[in-house]
Amino acid sequence: LGTALPGVRVVHGDVLQYDWKALAAETGERISVIGNLPFSVTSQILFSLFDSAPVIRSALVTLQLEVAQRVCAPPGKKPYGLLSVVTRLYGDPKFVF
Repeated sequence: LGTALPGVRVVHGDVLQYDWKALAAETGERISVIGNLPFSVTSQILFSLFDSAPVIRSALVTLQLEVAQRVCAPPGKKPYGLLSVVTRLYGDPKFVF
């Protein structure tokens, strides 16, 4: 993939251990993150991205439906909670399809 798209860096490794700030410093610019997040660690990955928000330009992730409903839930709806609140502090979550 990196060969076909020279501006894309594919990183293989443990996403929970990844240093987003170091990557941004290495590239000299804010980064975009794209990924299919595993259900069992989705919240941990999202909070890791939120912690590095100043160096992240955008994040496009696929989530299991139940997690996506929690992330995108508006105030007053049953799935609304901490993940909904924190996600809205850092971005504008939405269902794309």
